[in-house]
Amino acid sequence: MEFSWKTLTGILAEEESGVAVCTIVDKRGSVPRGIGTRMLVRADGSIDGTIGGGIGEHDIIARARQAISTRESLTVRVSLAGEQGLESPAICGGWFETLICHWSADDYPLAEKIALKLDESHPVILLEVVNGNASFPTGSRLLLEPESKVILAEAGMPNGGGKLAHAWQPEQKNGVFTLEGCRVLVTPLMPRPQMVIFGAGHLAIPLVEMASWCDFEITVIDDRQEFASPTRFPRAGRVIVAPMENIRGLSLSSPTTYFILITREHRYDDVLLRQLIGTPYAYLGMIGSRRRTMSVKERLIADGFPAAEVQALHAPIGVNIGAQTPEEIAISIMAEVIAVKNRSLYKE
Repeated sequence: MEFSWKTLTGILAEEESGVAVCTIVDKRGSVPRGIGTRMLVRADGSIDGTIGGGIGEHDIIARARQAISTRESLTVRVSLAGEQGLESPAICGGWFETLICHWSADDYPLAEKIALKLDESHPVILLEVVNGNASFPTGSRLLLEPESKVILAEAGMPNGGGKLAHAWQPEQKNGVFTLEGCRVLVTPLMPRPQMVIFGAGHLAIPLVEMASWCDFEITVIDDRQEFASPTRFPRAGRVIVAPMENIRGLSLSSPTTYFILITREHRYDDVLLRQLIGTPYAYLGMIGSRRRTMSVKERLIADGFPAAEVQALHAPIGVNIGAQTPEEIAISIMAEVIAVKNRSLYKE
């Protein structure tokens, strides 16, 4: 299970000892996970999420358990060369720095606010002090509205987070910055990505399965009652029967929505594109041959749709791996979706 703010909130409501949240704040060389990756460690050593596995993660878990016991927060740098010897196949050849932050029941309001905002599809900015001072100790945290810089919640700041909030600039994202004399990790926290799949045929079945593994919130839409069935897609959050000609009232579009067009007839793809282009989304992809998708793009541009957005359409959909079966095609689609998602989240 990946790290979850909801899981953290639940633990803080029940476990007196609290937990440690371990976050990669810096790295060099070949390191499995990116800056901002989080792992939750409980007092018994069990975890949710991973910062890369192997001996490096093992060391961090041990230090995190100590931090829970002492109720402290600290920063640890781990070399992935370790003591394995230069010939070890496990050598990655780099190092990573991790903020191990103790979260207790006192921090429940902050965790709850994060979980609530993300559930409401509301992005927020989290500031975490990596190396602090008397005013902003290591491990202290501040949650901000991205646009207004209004403080939503804070933890561990004896004099309040006003000065830190004022020092943060909106262009400072996804990395460590010096604010008020401290090293501070700035992380945009984004809502869970949404995948909306138009078409409930054979391909949709493995695609829903794979998208659920990757923690997408999934909606499947088809105009056929016998295909758009919750029993056919148990891992989808919503399965909707609706005409493709009128999907605007379903409130599907958002900056974190990934639209997948795999309908049974080409005419539906054209109908859907005319409703989706110009709305907010993270990804818009359509299945079909190169020749047919090029024809669709040309027709849309000729009808006045923005050429730049039409040309950016992922069509033919997916990474070209020579896929043949529904399962292989689903893999190719998910590979492209994940590439787009991670490029937007981790611009290092």
